[in-house]
Amino acid sequence: MAASFAMYAPFIWVAVTLPLLLVSQRWIHQHLHGTAYLLTGNQRWAVVLYAIILFPGVLLHELSHWLAARLMGVRTGRISLLPRIQKDNSIQLGYVEYYRTAGLGSTRESLIGAAPLITGTAVILLISFHIFTIADLLLALQIGDLDALLIALRQIIAANDFLVWLYLLFAISNAMMPSASDRRAWPTFLAIVAGLIALVYLVGLEEWLHRGLVGPVAALFGYLGLAFSLTLIINLFFISLIAVVELALSRLKGISLFYE
Repeated sequence: MAASFAMYAPFIWVAVTLPLLLVSQRWIHQHLHGTAYLLTGNQRWAVVLYAIILFPGVLLHELSHWLAARLMGVRTGRISLLPRIQKDNSIQLGYVEYYRTAGLGSTRESLIGAAPLITGTAVILLISFHIFTIADLLLALQIGDLDALLIALRQIIAANDFLVWLYLLFAISNAMMPSASDRRAWPTFLAIVAGLIALVYLVGLEEWLHRGLVGPVAALFGYLGLAFSLTLIINLFFISLIAVVELALSRLKGISLFYE
């Protein structure tokens, strides 16, 4: 029973952290744009400031799409890193054009759409482990050593260019989620995967599936859950910061913002 739970724990971890992450990111995008508007007093300049703050993440997002498409032999068109206000008043921070030919297929299109999430997660983990030495913090949490935990936290804060790396984590993590257009081919791809899994169970090869697939996939989800958890912690810090700045500007200018 314990072994079975341990096998599925990474999937549960992602299932719990992902909705929380999406809620925090939605709040950040709304209130970051709102704070930029309070600061500039102009809708267009507010969009520009909002885009500049998230630019490192947007750059990685669009380059990930472009590189994934090129690696899979998909012809690409224009790439834009300039913000645009859409007809529904949503803000598009960038885009990459690629050609949806008959041979593209749902698998390749799904991988192109998921590329920013993959690269964003990888960069978050790289910065966390190699710049902030997060492994020491995780070990301290695991063994429950308060002194080791405090030492690990001090090491993280003492890292070279701490604020720069913290900002990069914020910008990258809040621009790595695939957009609605990025997820366009996911239903078809997931349906194919579900069909293949069902076929494996029908022919009695579920043990092979658990041994050969669930292990590596569980490890992947473990890293994904860790990245989501670290992002949530960072987002909570920036949510507090944005809320304080927004409240101060709102009272200073006598303007209250309401979000849909």
